[in-house]
Amino acid sequence: MAETEPHAQVEPHEAFHLPPPSIWPPVVAVGIAVLLIGIVLNLAIAIIGAVVSVAAVALWVRDARHEFSELPH
Repeated sequence: MAETEPHAQVEPHEAFHLPPPSIWPPVVAVGIAVLLIGIVLNLAIAIIGAVVSVAAVALWVRDARHEFSELPH
């Protein structure tokens, strides 16, 4: 069995940062699905899917940037 040395130095490490839950990844997925369905069915549906996808990505990036700016440096 492996035993730890009694005088072994443990290096301190920073805590891991996990982002909070977000609604934007599923919204992006739905937007892409609507975009792909619209490509097959109707151009108007494709445009709606594209707008939803782009808006969701922009809002997701905005939230991530805001959260990153609040992290301690």
